[in-house]
Amino acid sequence: MHRCHYLFAKVLHELFTHKEAFPDDDDDDHRDGDDEPAHKKAKKVSLLDREGGVAAVGRSGSASILAIQQMQRWGAPASICRMMQNLLESAAETGGDAYQTMGEVGEDLHLLLFDPDRFLFDHEAQNAQNMQLLYRKEKLYGRDEEENLITDTFCRVTRGKSEAFFIGGFSGSGKSMLVDTLRVRVKNVGGYVIRHKFDAISQDRPLSGVISAVNQLCLMIKHRLTSKRLIALSNQLKDDFGADIGLLARMLPNVCALYPEFSSLAGEVEDGNTSDKMNARSVSFTLLRFVRLVSSPKRPIMLFLDDLQWADDTALDVVHTFLSDTMGSCVFFVGTYRDNEVQIGHAIFDLLQKLETSNVPTTKLSMTGLDRGDLNKMVSDALGLYPRICKSLSDIVFQKTKGNPFFVLEFIQSLQSRGLLQYDSCQKRWVWNTDTIRAEEITDNVMACFGTCTNESVIGYLSESPEYAGVRNGLEGAISEGFVELNAEGSFKFVHDKVREAAYNLTPDREKKQ
Repeated sequence: MHRCHYLFAKVLHELFTHKEAFPDDDDDDHRDGDDEPAHKKAKKVSLLDREGGVAAVGRSGSASILAIQQMQRWGAPASICRMMQNLLESAAETGGDAYQTMGEVGEDLHLLLFDPDRFLFDHEAQNAQNMQLLYRKEKLYGRDEEENLITDTFCRVTRGKSEAFFIGGFSGSGKSMLVDTLRVRVKNVGGYVIRHKFDAISQDRPLSGVISAVNQLCLMIKHRLTSKRLIALSNQLKDDFGADIGLLARMLPNVCALYPEFSSLAGEVEDGNTSDKMNARSVSFTLLRFVRLVSSPKRPIMLFLDDLQWADDTALDVVHTFLSDTMGSCVFFVGTYRDNEVQIGHAIFDLLQKLETSNVPTTKLSMTGLDRGDLNKMVSDALGLYPRICKSLSDIVFQKTKGNPFFVLEFIQSLQSRGLLQYDSCQKRWVWNTDTIRAEEITDNVMACFGTCTNESVIGYLSESPEYAGVRNGLEGAISEGFVELNAEGSFKFVHDKVREAAYNLTPDREKKQ
């Protein structure tokens, strides 16, 4: 196998320089006399200056070193020079980032071919401090099975049967991104995607979120349908709702975009009469009647409600009404929630029980952290380095973040901002010291990692770990003393910059440096 690595290194050299590498070697890798083959000589020297990188090779006169220098002079990208270096390290058994198998070589070549901007071409910057990490924030890593599961469930809904899909997981685990992968598919089959995100103050207005989501639907229908179909739908609404059409228009103001006449009808509904009729059950039934008319297997509605841990039974009862309907509505409900923030007795579990009783097909999914392999791909993409080279860093990141995708990105950014992850202009790659990073504590500088405003879900996640179980108690003490506040979005923040500065000044110098 080592000979294969050596021969492939020769091929790379000849492809980029149009010259034969190691011309003193014969086909058997032997020379006359007592001299050793070039790839054996390489075992005795450093192929590259580990501090200077690819651009600083050349202290030795070996054929291997000269071959890499020739590739550099011919303008070969650093990624190709690095590949050749690792091939020769493997052939010479010198360690480093040497290839273990030709399969690894094939994997790296695949990255160079299919994502050259990230892995093949050199990344230049006026100075190393301006180099940006190559995040794929739109990419969902390690969720192929989950993506197939939610897609298959939606496909069943397009046959005319409503279904529910629940996704639990920590904040930052990728729940919303998983749902977003379905948006294009829903639109392609003629369906609609409506959504609402609950928050800490949602329980003061329990039905507003669902009403708002359905109100969005009216505008989507307006833009999607032809004038002829809009007129037909408007006539259906008038026939079905009759005298209640004004009530519908007051509940869903955007329905007036479908037919301007609805505006005048809404104005005829007296406020007192409206308050009498607009109880939770009436709202639920009115919304259901509307959904029946506008949804079908050809135009299914995907209702996505995010952060259900903030929802109450009133809002979720509307969801149950939609899904248990047997008179023509076609709804795919997707609900996401932080499963570490809901307890037995929460409205989510009541909804699940009701759906089971009503024989509504329901799928439950739990999003855990990424495994080491998928996290390594994530880090590899961000650094634009071969995954096998990033493994030492990604293993540490996995230990620190437990594979939470959001924490991974934030932790890597914090490493960069603190100079623990740097771009080396000579080597044309990111470099790091594994021992230094391993010694870092992810909670030693929460503000450095997550800003001066820390989300409650982050604290909840950290509190699950015995090592950081006291984080919440410490914050609660700071709140009671008036130094920290919990805002309506569920985030902790200092009440004033001066308080933050004072807290920083009280931090021991040893911890400031971490």
